[in-house]
Amino acid sequence: MPQVTVSINGRVYRMGCDEGQEQVLTDLARDIDRRIEAYKSHFGEVGDMRLMLMAAMEIGDELADSRRRLSALETEVAGLRESRSAVLDTVSSAQDSIAEMLDQAAARIELLATALNGAGAEQPGE
Repeated sequence: MPQVTVSINGRVYRMGCDEGQEQVLTDLARDIDRRIEAYKSHFGEVGDMRLMLMAAMEIGDELADSRRRLSALETEVAGLRESRSAVLDTVSSAQDSIAEMLDQAAARIELLATALNGAGAEQPGE
């Protein structure tokens, strides 16, 4: 199992991770360290545990917000899929109606052509 060494709030931690996840873990540690540094510059030294808790709470809030947005997007996608299905049904029905009307028009045209051909054949023989 690969191991990564990260630094958070001036402390070094050696952590194990899955193969190929080394950069992800390094980036996450860097993000936490950046947040803690921002808290320290804003609030001063308030203790390691409090700084870690503040970072964890902020990350948790971002995660909850992301989950809410994801849920809203999933609901929107489901609605769009239903709308798409309804539109496809309407288009299919319209295509069927158009095909039926074209068949009826073609049949009338054939009847008219037959009638005209029959009327035209009688004229020369009068």
